Amino acid sequence: MTDSNAKASKGTWYNVPCATNCGGRCLVKVLVKNGEYVRTKTDDTHEDSWEWPQARACPMGYAQWEKTFGPGRLKYPMKRKSWSPEAPNGHLRGMDEWERISWDEALDIISSELVKAKEKYGNESILFINIMSLEGYLGSVLSKFGGYVDLSSVDSMGTFTYNPAMYGLQNMNVNDRYDNVNSDYIVLYGHNGAWAEFPSAYYLKPAHEAGVKFVFVGPEYNATAGVFDAEWFPVRQGTDTAFLLGVAHSMLTQDDGGSIVNWDFLERCTVGFDKAHMPDDAKIDENFKDYVMGVYDGIEKTPEWASLICGCPVDKIEKFARIMGAENKVSIHTSGAPARNTGAENFPQLLMTVAAMGGHFGTPGNACSNDQQYGSFDRGPTLASNGAGGRAFTCCPTALKNPVQMNIPSNEVWESVLNGTPFHDCGDALAGMRPCEEKQTDIHVIVSEHHNRLGSFEGTAKGIKAFRKVDFVCAQAYWMKTEAKYADVVLPVATRWERYMYNFYTSVGATYRDFALINNKVVDPLYEAKSDYDIAWALAEKLGVDISEFMADSEKQHWFNSISGAKVIVADDEEVDESLLVEGGSANWADAMLESDEGEVEESEAKPPKLGDRYRPLVTITEEDLEKLGVKGKVQEGVISLDQFLEDGIYRYRRDDAGYPGVYIAYEDFVRDPEGCPLDTPSGKFEIYCQTKSDWFDKIHNGWPNYQPVSPLPKYLPTVRGYVEGFEDWERQIPGKHPYMVSNSHTLRHSHTDHDNLSYLREAWANPVYISVADAAEKDIETGDVVMLYNDNGKVLRRAQVSRFVMPSTLDLPHGCAVEVDEATGIDLAGADNYLCSAAETTANGSNAWNSTRVNFEKYEGDLVLRPDHEWEPRVPLKG
Repeated sequence: MTDSNAKASKGTWYNVPCATNCGGRCLVKVLVKNGEYVRTKTDDTHEDSWEWPQARACPMGYAQWEKTFGPGRLKYPMKRKSWSPEAPNGHLRGMDEWERISWDEALDIISSELVKAKEKYGNESILFINIMSLEGYLGSVLSKFGGYVDLSSVDSMGTFTYNPAMYGLQNMNVNDRYDNVNSDYIVLYGHNGAWAEFPSAYYLKPAHEAGVKFVFVGPEYNATAGVFDAEWFPVRQGTDTAFLLGVAHSMLTQDDGGSIVNWDFLERCTVGFDKAHMPDDAKIDENFKDYVMGVYDGIEKTPEWASLICGCPVDKIEKFARIMGAENKVSIHTSGAPARNTGAENFPQLLMTVAAMGGHFGTPGNACSNDQQYGSFDRGPTLASNGAGGRAFTCCPTALKNPVQMNIPSNEVWESVLNGTPFHDCGDALAGMRPCEEKQTDIHVIVSEHHNRLGSFEGTAKGIKAFRKVDFVCAQAYWMKTEAKYADVVLPVATRWERYMYNFYTSVGATYRDFALINNKVVDPLYEAKSDYDIAWALAEKLGVDISEFMADSEKQHWFNSISGAKVIVADDEEVDESLLVEGGSANWADAMLESDEGEVEESEAKPPKLGDRYRPLVTITEEDLEKLGVKGKVQEGVISLDQFLEDGIYRYRRDDAGYPGVYIAYEDFVRDPEGCPLDTPSGKFEIYCQTKSDWFDKIHNGWPNYQPVSPLPKYLPTVRGYVEGFEDWERQIPGKHPYMVSNSHTLRHSHTDHDNLSYLREAWANPVYISVADAAEKDIETGDVVMLYNDNGKVLRRAQVSRFVMPSTLDLPHGCAVEVDEATGIDLAGADNYLCSAAETTANGSNAWNSTRVNFEKYEGDLVLRPDHEWEPRVPLKG
């Protein structure tokens, strides 16, 4: 038997790291024999240790084989039977039967519908659903074709996207993981790393073993909090500013000569806390201390005031104030969840302010930032990273200039498509915002590439109506995702295992700062599937547009570029030939993506943590390697051979005894010497009063329908659809018709809507609605009962899970299920959270306020039968 035949008989292991948007980026290895999947394992390249952790996969990683080889795979181009150019019959989208067509026919239909829309209505009639084109190509095709209407959205980071660096809080800038043991307390604010970012919780284990105490703040007690015995401070969704103002008041009233409030820190490192320390550019004679004490509005922000709104008991608020006191070392880690609410514009600044009151910046054991993913609990200089594969992967929006400068905010898009309602264009929250302009357009064609925004945007019920209204919808998908289900033509796209795919999130310091990953192509595209790259070229040819300036290189070349551009830090005491050194990379993913055109208001992110001075190539490349792969490149000397990198799938920097470059402490230089090492703010300090913030919101969002002027101070903002607004009479505490707040936790079943089609995960994670013991008792509901959640947006059915880990007046409906609507009743059987979320009435442009959803619920007594969804037939329109 030859070597090749022997290898085939045993099978081959391939590296296919997760690339879905959970934040983990874990290593997955699959054994394939004769083109068939055999089994999965995870990182076993070295022994697991604190100094050298393995990048272990979670259940989602182990289940990913089903995406490529499972029964739900889309195999052929398809067309909806009742659709024709003359009679679209859009009302049948989502219900119609499908027929198999050829690739040539499918591309002819798509190109002809695009040309017709352009000629009759202009390029402003084409909506391209593809925010953050990290691996997409159609945006460049459509740009060459004359442009398209784009979307604007504030997603994972919520209002942290609105540039907290303008008042000094640098996004995702916390201390080194080796510093966690130096804290007295670690605060997990809405943070569930054990589920939402599987490996990150490992970084907290030594701190727990060292006796560090953990605190959790949020409406439901989660797995991460449980693992570390965290004390729970229950706070309702969207009421976090009230909670923190109550904490600030309690810190002031409990302080005894600096026992709680770090007056020295406030004096040296902040402006705006009291009237003696106002910034020079202040336009309003107000300071934070007097606001908290009720000087300006007559409302003292006492723990009693806060408790009524947020639900956290008064004694708990007072205890949290003591924990945040100057005598403790506190490391505060918040997810984006508290910022994904209406009225959350001031949450980031207020969190910074409360942390500053205790002096929790710039010294060992003290830290504060948002880091819900992308390398939680470990920041500092990039130690190892992939190189950039190509322009398509590293910029938002797509690389070629879109001639149609029109961005519809996600919370207005479905209303705009459905009724032609004017929308408010403020540009793109990631690529540069501009002053709000009211615009209007008439959408006739919807193009969906690799996203699933109909399922992951709020207002899915209205979105379905919008999809059914237009002339034509096309989608690319490997399974029948929601946007594909409601399309007219569906193109079967290759999965990541069938392409030369590279991992964007480790190319710009986006996740863990100490490793680089690489994907192997496992099989050629199965059935008739094609890659996004090949589809873009084919459609460009049909449209007669030239995209060679952007897509001259193949996907394999992009893949190789990410390998050859990978780099590793060089220690100060390491002797290395200077000719081998290369330029270092960014440690902040947003910093690499933020660009704006002249005349636009750029939302510049914080400067990334100070990088190491010297880097060298990670991977050795030889002439033989280039010839063997058939790619362009240069010979270079690295620290690991190409063959070894491809076999391991990962390189992780080993840090013995913390290792070079030492233990990173965020803001250390500034706190030591505020005058000599100022922050990038007008005052050079943390701005508790920030005129720049207020002016920025006025400039960008003035004209937004529900816009409320945002104070330079982090004040309490009334919300839209929040807990207080759910009362018929707040003063007399008379509930309204939808009195329960809903949060949408991220479980190990989904990464947003990705993975929801995988039967193994559906069986392992049943996706109930979690109801507090008190609320369930009031409605005579027990675990296992079918309940209906409802509001003015829609109705969903779920099995109840009665839990003591959910606070009263709140429900937890996990995020990510693919909607499955019963057309006769309009009830969703899947429990899709966005079927209940409103698609309008946010307090700022593009602010997706998922956690500001109110509902009512009741035991379901209707005729619909709710079978476990792992027993459902896969969404496969064409059998065979």
